Amino acid sequence: MHRLVGKLYSSALRQRTTKRTVLAFAEKMGLVYFGHVSQLSDDHPLIRGLTLSPKHRDRHYVVGTVQGYDLAFVERTDTIQFPGKPDSSHVWNIIQVDLHTTKDLPHIFIGLHSHSETFYAHLLTKFNQLKKTAYGVFGTPHEAFIKKYVIYAEPDEALAAERLLDHTITTEIGQHFGNLTIEINTGNLYVYSDNHITSKKLLEVMLQNAIWLAEQIDDRAELL
Repeated sequence: MHRLVGKLYSSALRQRTTKRTVLAFAEKMGLVYFGHVSQLSDDHPLIRGLTLSPKHRDRHYVVGTVQGYDLAFVERTDTIQFPGKPDSSHVWNIIQVDLHTTKDLPHIFIGLHSHSETFYAHLLTKFNQLKKTAYGVFGTPHEAFIKKYVIYAEPDEALAAERLLDHTITTEIGQHFGNLTIEINTGNLYVYSDNHITSKKLLEVMLQNAIWLAEQIDDRAELL
């Protein structure tokens, strides 16, 4: 009983701290804070991407425009389950950026090697068309990128993914994105942090990297 009470108190304290952090971040960046958002409501556009599930919970929903890009932020909690594998609990911080390009971009996921087996089993069942890409036609990604990341795309889009994620982009991601993961899907860029502690520095780094990458993708989209 005491353990349960302590756990609930700890969770409530973390949420209050996170709310203060996200509110301060939103105010600094000129964004609008809405708080809790139900996925069953049509009041606000739902942030989709690979973390979308029937049972996730969204808190600290924020929207606005930064450097000409419409974006949204949310903290999403969920527990991923997969037969024969241990449950995997996540607290995702997610920034979704609406890309400017009208090009039909490939669905790409740039994930960490350190993601759990449960996470990848669930992901590759949900998006069974995604396969690990083999690079080399347009050059090799930066060594720091290769050590941390793996890229998934549909097999017939692998060359487009490699053309889009050139050496300049993989170098920046490998050296400066820390443990962020990335998804490009249906005209949106998603930058994810799987971190139980939401800090001002984390949010600023996520936003800075998301806007930079959105600009790079928009520039290179015309080459596809």
